[in-house]
Amino acid sequence: GGGKGPIHSLIFPEMLASSGFITTPRTQAAAQTLFSVSLAGNDLFKTDILRVHYTSYIVPGRDYAYHVPTREFKLIKESGPEHYNPSLYRAERITSKERQVPISLVYRADLHPQGLKGGPFPTLLTGYGAYGACQDPGFDSNILCLLDRGVIYAVAHVRGGGELGRDWREEGRYLKVKNRFHDFIAAAETLISMGISERSTLAAWGESSGGLLVTASVNMRPDLFKAILLYVPFVDAVNTMSDPSIPLTCGEWEEIGNPNQRETFYYMLEYSPYDNLRMQDYPAALVTASQNDTMVGYWEPLKYVSKLRRVKTDSNPVLLKVDFHAGHGGASDKSKSMREQAQHFAFLLDQLGLCDG
Repeated sequence: GGGKGPIHSLIFPEMLASSGFITTPRTQAAAQTLFSVSLAGNDLFKTDILRVHYTSYIVPGRDYAYHVPTREFKLIKESGPEHYNPSLYRAERITSKERQVPISLVYRADLHPQGLKGGPFPTLLTGYGAYGACQDPGFDSNILCLLDRGVIYAVAHVRGGGELGRDWREEGRYLKVKNRFHDFIAAAETLISMGISERSTLAAWGESSGGLLVTASVNMRPDLFKAILLYVPFVDAVNTMSDPSIPLTCGEWEEIGNPNQRETFYYMLEYSPYDNLRMQDYPAALVTASQNDTMVGYWEPLKYVSKLRRVKTDSNPVLLKVDFHAGHGGASDKSKSMREQAQHFAFLLDQLGLCDG
């Protein structure tokens, strides 16, 4: 083909101006604004119009049409909750000093008029770090009820995920899985050391393999967290990965290894959350399980909760909620799913001291 064409720069109106820094009670840190951009579908093969999809933690999905010859930029579709005002919220990314872990921060700007300088704040830290999956900035209306109550929503983009490329993913696989947990702990320590949060107001949330991340991290540093919320968590790694008759076990060997091999067995035994529960104080916990879950057997959360209640040395509540009809993704009925989400967040808000009355 011919030579290279002109370079086109797209400036989205949703992109908030940023100084490149955030100020916290104890320091000033470099920060980046966050958004995700991808090509949207276009049914016309021969066209001068490029369709682009834009979203972020605070902006619902928007589709734009970009006319390449004239460089005309036009909004053609948008979604999101009725009466939602994205200008009330901010989303920025910092990096932990230890281990250089990206941490996305989402908060309501008008409730924090000094930005993050007025901390510490109640904070919910989450992460995943498996399969090379990317936790790209995307809008989730469910967390608005937390942001509207002053909670800082934080995402730790730990090793094992794909946010920083293939090498970042490989640093959290096989005999390097523990890097994920060290990254998550580094993210929590960063939030505390910067004054954004503190131990009495920091909670952690993990789903599925994210539950492995949170529970293994809590076994190592239970003092960092006030409460944990675990959705169908993968917590019995050694036993599950040793049994090839369990669905998905053999495929999972490509991610964290096969414990039927001696080296992998001893390495996995060092971090498997169920096997490493011990006599010490633990945060308050709400754990869910689904009887029809084919990805994480319902017995894993049940075994974890039973043992945690026996060995822990504190009086913090450990709650278990079992859905006898749902699968790995939870309730398929929207209204039921929203009620359950409300119950789970009510637990967090209560533990973080934000319940009304």
